[in-house]
Amino acid sequence: MATAEDAPVGSVPGGPLPAAIPQKGRLRFNVLGLMQIQTGSRVQEFGSPQCQAFMAVLLLQPGRAATLSEMVNGIWGSEPPDTAVATVRTHAWKWRRFLDTCGVGRDVLLSKGDGYRLALPAVVTDVDEVDTLVLRASAARARGRLAEAAALLEEALGHWYGDPLSAIPGESAERQRSRLTEMRIALSEDHSELQLALGRAAGAVPDLMLLTAAHPLRQRAHGLLMQALHATGRQAEALAVFQKVRRALAEEHGIDPSPELVRLHQQILAGSTAEEPRAATERSPGVPEWSTAPWPVPHQLPYGSGDYVGNEEALASVTAALLRSHGSGPAVVAVDGVPGAGKSALALRAARLVQYSFPAGVLYANLCPDGTPADPSGVLVSFLLSLGLPPAAVPTGLSDLSALFRSMTDARELLVVLDQAHDVAQVRPLLPGSPQCSVLLTSTARLSNLSVTRRIVLGPVSDADALGILASLLGRERVAADEPAALELVQACGRLPLVLHAVGDWLAARPQRSLRTALRQIHDGPQFLLSYDSVVACFERSLRRLAPGEVRAWARLASCGTTLTPASTSRALAVPRQQAELLLERLADASLLEPVSCSGYHFPALLRHFARHRHAGRDGPDRLRPEAA
Repeated sequence: MATAEDAPVGSVPGGPLPAAIPQKGRLRFNVLGLMQIQTGSRVQEFGSPQCQAFMAVLLLQPGRAATLSEMVNGIWGSEPPDTAVATVRTHAWKWRRFLDTCGVGRDVLLSKGDGYRLALPAVVTDVDEVDTLVLRASAARARGRLAEAAALLEEALGHWYGDPLSAIPGESAERQRSRLTEMRIALSEDHSELQLALGRAAGAVPDLMLLTAAHPLRQRAHGLLMQALHATGRQAEALAVFQKVRRALAEEHGIDPSPELVRLHQQILAGSTAEEPRAATERSPGVPEWSTAPWPVPHQLPYGSGDYVGNEEALASVTAALLRSHGSGPAVVAVDGVPGAGKSALALRAARLVQYSFPAGVLYANLCPDGTPADPSGVLVSFLLSLGLPPAAVPTGLSDLSALFRSMTDARELLVVLDQAHDVAQVRPLLPGSPQCSVLLTSTARLSNLSVTRRIVLGPVSDADALGILASLLGRERVAADEPAALELVQACGRLPLVLHAVGDWLAARPQRSLRTALRQIHDGPQFLLSYDSVVACFERSLRRLAPGEVRAWARLASCGTTLTPASTSRALAVPRQQAELLLERLADASLLEPVSCSGYHFPALLRHFARHRHAGRDGPDRLRPEAA
């Protein structure tokens, strides 16, 4: 049977779609009830509930990409089916076909990494309009224009037409449903508070009666109803409201009413006039009143980050450091080391283990996607939108973005994961300032000018851990069948997890091949290992912090053996010894050499192969520029 998303656009539920709207037109999605798509004056539905769940994940984090992991978790939760990834791709194809037929173009749904993002100018939601109205109401209230603020909030409340995201399954939809319902309740309370401040108590009573009936434990709503009843001469009813909520709180939670509600009760008993609600609420300096809704709780760790096999001692150190309090600032845990040592895998596994110790959520950013350092301004915009900031309130300029990020994360228990950091200048604006936060960052280079609370340096894993990685990819039986070959293979891979994964995946796809087949491929030359894009990209990232002259010098040193000293480097490059010492320190900071003594450095075999292979046949001056050292 054909489903709604398979039907021609003109026959979807809710009536036919209008003719194609202009290419620069917009689609409006209504989510404060059943999901609806509005084109011009027509409103229609599209897709099965699961297909709508795909779109809901993207709509309610405007401008930010959702990773494949977020899409899968948002639709199915912690137990996705085996076909989850393929189903997500199918939903993306169906929505692109729909968007294309509507005339806004399939490119509105963008691929970003392994996930997706919506192009903001072409897609708006009723939640965006509510956020804008709330901003305007807050500004009006702050200027004392209470009638205008009340009218704007009434208009905002009129956007709800049922339970948000009705009939849409999935954990993401459920979280957003709770958030948007809480937003509606809080806005209703704000609106009633303004009605009381304007002397419209009689008009506020019916709405507050409905609100308290629907939410019998909501103390603020009951307090407002008590004030409204008292202001209209209904003292006995106001006192009865207090007794009702007191009993409900005791029976449900075993607690007493708040001190504010008790004081209000005493004022009404004494027959005094209840204190009028304030015309403008106070906020901490630097934190504007964007919305009365609770902040969303992002969980952004990428898909497939739970398969870490390796250094359990390092894993325990990272998790312990993330959970430890560090005084006036956040815990900052840095993981660095040689390229391919599994820094990202370790960090993501550690973040998975501790994520639920951070009730405000987890923010994640890959700071070097596609091998190019990310602009910290763009990362901050993504973070702020993920934390619930309306797009219209996002400032411009790195310093303003960073200051606002610190304000929004103040006193929030949040974990920030910064993967593949390029340098300190990129990282520093992304750090929260609150001691309730923790930061976990990975970098191939040592970020020596960044103050950290714990630094973990990763090198090649042990033989046992390397064999464990191989066994996790090939099965223990296949590894045990030829243990000598397996041990020789992991050593040929430099005991680097990234390289082991590349070779292990190659063997897993060829179950008929023996481990010695891969071993022969490696012994035949470096081309086999350097044919893997992931391995080459990892090594290339380490070179990006170096000047061209330093890279050329490093390549020349690859022909000078496995151990380097300032004296041997000075002779090989024909530069002064002091300059050679500075170069070796720079290369070690970039994790392209390993310090082995106070003045000696080890040049790992795979990096030597890479250096010679990368620069083979390149001519040009090899002399190290003094300013590059």
